[in-house]
Amino acid sequence: MDDTHETPEILVETDDRGRVSLARLGAEPRSRYLARTDPDGTVTLSPAVVISELEHRLLSNPELVEQIQDNRAHPERLMKLERRPTPRG
Repeated sequence: MDDTHETPEILVETDDRGRVSLARLGAEPRSRYLARTDPDGTVTLSPAVVISELEHRLLSNPELVEQIQDNRAHPERLMKLERRPTPRG
């Protein structure tokens, strides 16, 4: 067995529709994966997350990410903003 695997390999079989249950491998319900099939038939699943376009743009801006990380490292710089009550009615 390869040292990079945390669990032993197990045999899985596809059902009549080509599906495989990943629960036996420890996959959490409603998990997302990117799937790739290599020319030799190897199927690789990699854990995935979905983010909004706005978050993607934010994370693509290294200066902004650095500024956010710096601000989080120094909470003493935070300023409390007073909110005006919103009119109801």
